Parts: sequence; structure tokens; C-alpha cells
Amino acid sequence: MSMVKTLDRYISREFIDPFLFGLGSFTAILSASMIMFELVRAVVLKGMPMLVALQLFIFKLPGVMVYIFPMATLLGVLLAFSRLSHDSEITAFKASGISLYRIVMPILVIGFIISLITLSFYEVVVPQSNEAAKNLLMENATQKDTRVQQDVFVPEFERGALKRIFYCRKMQGPQMEGVIVQEFNEGKLNQIINANQALWQKEENSWLFKNGIIYLLSENGEYKHIIRFDEERISIKYTPQDFYIGDRNPEGMNTRELKKYIDLKQKMGAKVTDYKIQLNMKIAIPFACLVFALLGAPLGLSPRRASSSVGLGVSIIIIFFYYIAMFIGMSFGELEVLPPWLAAWSPNLITAGIGWFFLKQAAEG
Repeated sequence: MSMVKTLDRYISREFIDPFLFGLGSFTAILSASMIMFELVRAVVLKGMPMLVALQLFIFKLPGVMVYIFPMATLLGVLLAFSRLSHDSEITAFKASGISLYRIVMPILVIGFIISLITLSFYEVVVPQSNEAAKNLLMENATQKDTRVQQDVFVPEFERGALKRIFYCRKMQGPQMEGVIVQEFNEGKLNQIINANQALWQKEENSWLFKNGIIYLLSENGEYKHIIRFDEERISIKYTPQDFYIGDRNPEGMNTRELKKYIDLKQKMGAKVTDYKIQLNMKIAIPFACLVFALLGAPLGLSPRRASSSVGLGVSIIIIFFYYIAMFIGMSFGELEVLPPWLAAWSPNLITAGIGWFFLKQAAEG
């Protein structure tokens, strides 16, 4: 029993250093490609303050980390087993009567633990950091924003029930044209606002509607009153920045919130296939850590992969093909060739199958 515990501790220690090396390496690579480039463009082309850019970098980093944990796990396992194989320690363990399956077991347990940590990170830290990034962008939105959006459509819900549907024909900065607002009460349409323009009043935190008509409806849907106005101040919880953001991003919600959002979208008759795929991926991506641990152990048995540079290169190649499989699965899911759960989990299932095949071959060889 003590020998088994010693083996577990020994292999776990072998994994830690290359895992930390992988975290640092992949964080530098991915943060530069997925975050830094976009922020540099915002600073140079749009005049974003450097302090704001730095804060956004920090807020966006957790969203990248959920992809880095599986990569670092793969690299850590590859380098750990390459080193053990290079120094003939795997052979010594087998000669002592310890099977390769037992040698791999502590790595699989570690991979499972990292998967749970990544899942918790995805559920708690990422939604909060994305919300903080969104709020920071809203606070620093300027009146100089000249982007034009056509046919903006945004629903608003209150305690799970549809409260308001907001539509405008054209939006530029804080100004909207051709605005229609439908108000609902207990699922029934009770008011329609039609205005030529709507201007955002930042100080009052409301919208100023101009040159419009308010139609008040009775319970049976007939017009009850018609009110014409030159100017009318209306409180709507959305700011101009919210309209530019559009539909809620699945990255900004945990699984519980995303499930509720999918239910609401379905009630509206919207297509939710993509959201269902994203929901399943919120669990599938963290558990790539466990899958990569299973694949990395037999692949790391080659002594030629003992160096950090070779291990990093092999990890990048494997990850490249993994994400190709992920994008193909998502595409088939969006085309409804595959159900959403299979579209999200297919890369993990394929990778796990390959890993188990290599492990079995190595154990029997």
C-alpha cells in the first residue's frame, strides 16, 4: 500500500512542473492572439485609454484560461511520461509488477480534478469577468461611436416573462430611427409605441422618444386610446452599448442561466441549436483535461519527447487537430446533422477513443 501511495505522489510531482510550464507558455501564446491584438487595435485606432485596455485584458483572460487548462494538462502528461520513459522508470515500474494502467491512474485522477476546477472556473469566474468587461465597455462608450446598425431587434424579459420587444430600423451611436416598442403584461400585448426617433439621455438613464404615437390596447387586443406626442421620456433598461452587443453571449452565462435563456428563446420561436451546442460545450471543454490526460500518457512513452520544445510542438499539433474536430462537430451540429450534445462531445469521444487505443497497445506491447 505504501509503495502504491509513493508511486502516486511520485508521478503527480513529475506532472506539476511541466503543467505549470504549459500554463505559462499557452497563456502567453493565446492571450496574444485572442486578446492582445484586438485591444492594441482599439488603443491605436479608436483611442481606448491604456488603463481601460489593461483592465479589459485582465477581465478577458479567464475566458481564455478555460482553453489553456486542457492544453497545459496535455503538455504536462506528455513531458512527465516522456521523462519517466527516457530514464527507463516506466520499465522499472513494470518489472516490479505494476501495470501501465495502474501507472496512468494518478494522471487520470489529476486530469479529472483539473476538469472539475476548469468547469467551476467556467461556471463562476468567466461569466463574472465577461460581465465586468461588458460594464467597463459600457462605462467608456463615447458619443463619437459612428457605427451603424440596421434592423435592431432586442427582447426584454422580467422574471422569465416577456415584458417588451424593442425594434429600430437604424441605429447610429446614441440615436435611433424608426422605433417600435411593444409592451406586454402577463403575456398580452397592451401598448405599442411608434416613434420617428429615440435619443439616449445618459444623465437621466432613459430614452427620449420624439414625434410618435402611443397605442393603448384593451384586453381583447382592440385599440383603446391613441396618444400623440412630440417628446416622451421612456425608461428602458438597455443602453446604446447593450444594443450594439445584441443577443446575450453564451460565454457570459453559466449553464443554469444559459438553460433559462434557451427556454425563453424557444418560447419566442427562435432557433436555439447553436445555444444548445454552446451549453454542452460548457461541460465538454473542461473535460478535455481528462481526455488529454488519457491521450498524453501513452503518447509520452516515447523518450524522444522528453524535451520541453518537442513536447510543446507535439501538444500544439494534437490541439490543432482537436479544435479542427471541434469546429467540424459544431458545423454538423448547426446543420442539425448531429444532435447538439454529440456535436459538442464528439472531439472528446474521438480523442478518448484514440487515447484508449494507444494505451491498450502500449500496455500489451
